[in-house]
Amino acid sequence: MRRGLGIAICLGILAITGGVLVTSASGQPAIHLVFGPVEDMRTAFIDHHRNGLRLGDHIASRGPLLDESQTERVGTAYQQCLVHKRIVDPDQGLWNCNYLLKLENGEIVLQGLDPRGPGEYQMAVLGGTGAYSGASGDATFTDIGNDPSAYTDIVIRLGG
Repeated sequence: MRRGLGIAICLGILAITGGVLVTSASGQPAIHLVFGPVEDMRTAFIDHHRNGLRLGDHIASRGPLLDESQTERVGTAYQQCLVHKRIVDPDQGLWNCNYLLKLENGEIVLQGLDPRGPGEYQMAVLGGTGAYSGASGDATFTDIGNDPSAYTDIVIRLGG
């Protein structure tokens, strides 16, 4: 009887501790950033055969990272994307993108597929440095607009 009670108490403690860890990991606040606007970014398109952006061509850019209210610069984003499906203006095609977000307390690396044009898509958090060392999770990207004032809203959810 005592043995059964001891096991039940141990299992109860493990369940409570596990619940706290899951809650702590999932309860972390999201990091909300804005990349852009486009007119403030430096961008280079590499069109290997000069026949439009097709499979294997790519883009590299860097630009400001702003806070959610877009009033304060909080870092710099570095982006490199490879064409996976021909890019046709204004909203057809598919990029495979890597981002390095350089923030005050460290860097976060993101990777995923980006459909061309305004809309929402997901990327994976691959890791980080400094305060973000060992980071994992996901990020929601929302491309807003397709003119010089266009920007990308990024919400990063870090896992535990």
